Formats: sequence, C-alpha cells, structure tokens
Amino acid sequence: MERIEGDLSRRGFVGAAFAGAMGIAAASVLSGCSAGGSSAADGDWTETFDVVVVGSGAGGHAAAIEAAKAGAKVVLLEKENGLGGDSAVCDGIVSGWGTRLAKAQGIDVSPDEIYDWFMAHSEWFGAIDPEVARLNADKCGETIDWLEELGVPFEEEVGPRMSYTDLPVVHQVVGKGGAMVSAMTAAAESAGVSIETKTAVTKLVKDADGRVVGVEAMKGREPVRIKAEKGVVLATGGYSGSTDMLVALCPANKNLKASGAAGLTGDGLTMASDAGVFTTRTSWQPLMSPVAGAATKSPVLIDYSERLNGLLLDENGERFCNEGRQYFGRALAIDVLAKQNEQDGKEVVLMIPTTPELEKLLSVREIVWPCGDAVEEVAEQVGLDPAKVKATVERYNGFVEAGLDEDFGRSGEHLVPMTGPFYAAPVTVSTSMTIGGVKINTNGEALKLASSGKGDVTLEPVPGLYATGEVCEWNCASGWTVLSAVTIGRIAGQNAAAEGSAS
Repeated sequence: MERIEGDLSRRGFVGAAFAGAMGIAAASVLSGCSAGGSSAADGDWTETFDVVVVGSGAGGHAAAIEAAKAGAKVVLLEKENGLGGDSAVCDGIVSGWGTRLAKAQGIDVSPDEIYDWFMAHSEWFGAIDPEVARLNADKCGETIDWLEELGVPFEEEVGPRMSYTDLPVVHQVVGKGGAMVSAMTAAAESAGVSIETKTAVTKLVKDADGRVVGVEAMKGREPVRIKAEKGVVLATGGYSGSTDMLVALCPANKNLKASGAAGLTGDGLTMASDAGVFTTRTSWQPLMSPVAGAATKSPVLIDYSERLNGLLLDENGERFCNEGRQYFGRALAIDVLAKQNEQDGKEVVLMIPTTPELEKLLSVREIVWPCGDAVEEVAEQVGLDPAKVKATVERYNGFVEAGLDEDFGRSGEHLVPMTGPFYAAPVTVSTSMTIGGVKINTNGEALKLASSGKGDVTLEPVPGLYATGEVCEWNCASGWTVLSAVTIGRIAGQNAAAEGSAS
C-alpha cells in the first residue's frame, strides 16, 4: 500500500516512547483494564463501507472527503444532531505559509520558520511531537488552499495576530467555524459521502489478527454494527466538555470549567485506549483561560483577547502570583486554578485599575462589574477584607514607584499603577481544548506499544485505524488546532482508502 507521507513504521518511535510512563498510566484510567474492542465475530454487520469516519469536525470532514475522492465508499458518523462539533463554533482562524492569499500580499514565510516557531513555543504545545510538527509546518499552506478550493471563504488579508503568532501567516475564515463546516459538508456530500447524525459510536471492532474492521454504535436507540472494509478514522475531538474525564485524568482540574462543545466527552480516546492504542500526555492540564466576570454576565478573557493589567487576589485579599504571566500561554491560568483548588473551590478575584486598555474595552462593550473610586469600597462588594486589600494595593504601588516587584517579579509594561476608579470580579478558569491523546505517525495511523520480548519497545501502527484532530496527542494551539486536524485528516482519509479490504 502506498503511503501519502512515506513509511514511518520505524521513524520517530524511539523519540516517542519516552512519553510512556504518563501515557500508560492514563491508558489504564481510560480503558479500565479492558481486554480491548469487540470481536468481529460478535454479530452481523448492519452496514458496510470502505472507510468509516467517526466525528464530523473539520478533521473528520477532511478525512471523509479525501477518502471519497480516492474512490472509497465512505460514511461520516456524528453522535450529535448537528454537524461540526467544536469546529463549527471555533473562531475560524488557521495559519499557514505560501497560500494563494499570502502570495497575493507578497508575504514570504518558509515552512522552516513555522517549524522553528512550533519548537520554540512549548506553551502552545507546538513541540510535543517534532515529526508531526514538521508535517504540519510543511503542509499547512497547502491545506488552506485546499479549504479555499472546497469553497471555504477567507478574508483577503493575511498577517500576524496578537495572542496567536507574530508570523504573518494567520488566515481568517469569513463566518468563522460555522461557514467552514458548511462548506466542507457540501463538499463531502458532493463527493458521495454518506452522513449519519445521532449515531454515537461506542466501540472499535477488531478481528482475530487485531485489525480494526468496524465500529459498534447506537443510532438513536438502535444498536448497529458498521463494517469498515479498509479502515476507520477517529476524529472525535477531545474531552473539554466532560468534567468527569478532565478530573479523572488530572485531579488538578477539579475546579476547571468544562466549556467545550457538548459532544466533546472523550469517547474516541476511551475507545482507542480500550482497543490497545497508545495514548499519551492525557494527564497534562489542557489549554486553559482565566475568565473574569462570568458570574456577572460580563465575561472578559484576561489572558488572550483582553489583556487587562490588575491584581489577582486570594481569599485573604493578597496577591499570589506574577499577573504579567497572562501573556505567556496558560501560565496564569495554572496559577489561578491552583489557588482556587487550594481555597476549596472559592474563586480568586481580579481587581483592575482604570487604564487606557480598560477605557478602550468600556467604549465598545458594557462591563457590569462591582466598581468604585476607593479600593476598600470595591473589596467589600466582592467579599474581601477592605483593609487587607488596601494594604495589598499600597504595597504593590510602592513596587511600581520603585520599578521592582519584590514579591513576584512583575516588570516592564506589566508594572502598572493601581489607580481608581477600580473594578473587580471573580475569575473562573475554563477550557475548550484538551491536550494529549492518541499517538499517531505522519501517515495518520494510530499507534500501539509493541515489544519483541527482548526488552525493546517500539510503537507500531494499529492495522485499520487512523486518527486526527483533538483526539490525538499533537494539538498545537495558536491557529493550528483546526488546521492540523484538516491536514492529518486528509492524509488519514487518503491512506485509509488505499488499504486492502478486510477479510
């Protein structure tokens, strides 16, 4: 069988195996020590296709489209009523080099620059798997042009974007994720893909040789078994919609708000683990954001989109971290969530002074937060000791005057004086994107641990099983989350379609 990205049956396995300890532990949690997927002999097949794609986000759509274009009979299964999953509600931001749109603006960025960016930005998880990162760096521009050819509409302007990347590679879908999914669905239907909603896949079916040959599912209330003559592609997304799974895999998430789409409950990850697939980094905390004012229905994302300088206060009215860390990935969110856990779930409070950034925000939207001219007045409104908060603010302002934060090292442009009027609100930490999952290679094949019994451990493909998107280990944020799902989904779909038929 010809592989789209070449035979990676040996490449990268030694480098990947170091993640074993945490991945194996997570796999134990997910699988519950199960013997692994159903047997192909357990019952008759309800339907038969060449390629079965599980999950209808951008990655699943891409896999289905490419498999169908390669001549395969394809079904795209979605457990929810509507299509698209998290992709349908995303911001529609994708990043890539050498696209038609970039060339039209004279933008010259190389794949090496993007790869170097991945490797340098561990806070966005770009460096997790160098080989998959290299693949995405090389292919991301091609993927954007492919999406445009499908009918996905893009704004003409390409460039850098604050809180994403300083490289001039960011492309914006007109109509965001909803428009992208609509165009991809139309392309899938045009290619002959069968689409079935309200069909929740529950198990991967394997034959006696360990090859994945189909799935078990619930179509509404009816159990069905769908055969995959050539392969199954998992594109089920992560588990940012499941508080239970977030906490089970990482207890530090116990007060994390699960803000992912309703269907993001880790089904694919559980099924893969149950079938013996190697999963890794699932015990990592996910991409998280501290949101101030959600309880007042005036939520402000304080780390990425709305960078408001202020003080974060614990239940004693005292600072507990360098608030300037809001500019560096999820660092601030980790600090805030850890303090909330320490306080038995009680939220920390953000108190902000009046700054040009706040005034700009207030000019475009209403912020219904407790406010007042005096620190003590605002502290009392949010349930903090006025005297302690006043002392904290005075101490901090002393550091501002001296130009040195002796408590937490806040510096530079982040060392802003606290002057009234003041605003304050509780802070909630939420997630809509998880990290870690199925280990894949650059063919899109799901991998399993294997050993010859002589002490060597490698990673080998699970026959008949592919994966893409957030169900996988590599999910670089900052404009590459959806795009990597599409890139690898295309490859997975092409390779699944090229498989020999299952017996």
